[in-house]
Amino acid sequence: MKLRSLVIASCALLCVESIPAQSGAGDPISGTWTGDIGLDLTNRFPIKFELKFDGTGAITGTVTGPGPADFKSGSFDLKTGALKLEVDVKDDGGGAAKRFVFEGTAISGLATGRVNDGTQTGSFRIAKTAGEGAGSKPADDVTGELRKGFGEVSGWVSKAADLVPAEKYGYQPVKTVRSFGQLIGHIADTYNYYCARAAGKNVEWSDPAEKGKTDKATVVPKLKQALDGCTAAYAAPAQIGAALGNLAHTSLHYGNIITYLRMMGMVPPSS
Repeated sequence: MKLRSLVIASCALLCVESIPAQSGAGDPISGTWTGDIGLDLTNRFPIKFELKFDGTGAITGTVTGPGPADFKSGSFDLKTGALKLEVDVKDDGGGAAKRFVFEGTAISGLATGRVNDGTQTGSFRIAKTAGEGAGSKPADDVTGELRKGFGEVSGWVSKAADLVPAEKYGYQPVKTVRSFGQLIGHIADTYNYYCARAAGKNVEWSDPAEKGKTDKATVVPKLKQALDGCTAAYAAPAQIGAALGNLAHTSLHYGNIITYLRMMGMVPPSS
């Protein structure tokens, strides 16, 4: 799982690029933001911001977690949605504080992006408390958009899994990457992880589908079973961050699927 969060965060940023700019949206920043940060999928920490936007670009505020911390500076671009926050996290042992820099995009009450402490880079996902500020989006609208986006990309994944013949499930573009069957198994495993979290369950990461038998007859039913769990979770997600992370991760690996299918001489379902 090492460095995967960075890739997921990058994908999440791509997923929101096409959403219209927020110019004229009032104050989309001021209020309470909660979510998590981390350097991998299994070791994440809750975080809470109380932010105040001056309307022209500067942000002030306070922060709770991942330890005793001081909010240092922040900025937000109303036109592009670009967000940057700087936080000094104090060392409980009395050492020097470590500067955490959050850089990403805030759209319709959801913010995702990269977090760097000077030595490592990971990801953050935070959501604005529903109903706060003129720019915040109702929770039903946000979950509806997530449900629609995940339904589209997961549908492409399922169609691709059905489209590829059984004899091609062992295909690898190069020996250093997953076979097509392992890729489908990996997506099933991450559905189980993220969607359980989205439903409010505190599960740990595991990858039995990817590391088990990955022939078509075995792994496609596992993908469909995992997708059933996601469909239920997206009906009313308890954790928006996990639902967003799952959408981003699925989008990332559907990009891999497109490459695999093209190299096998096949047309991706989304084309």
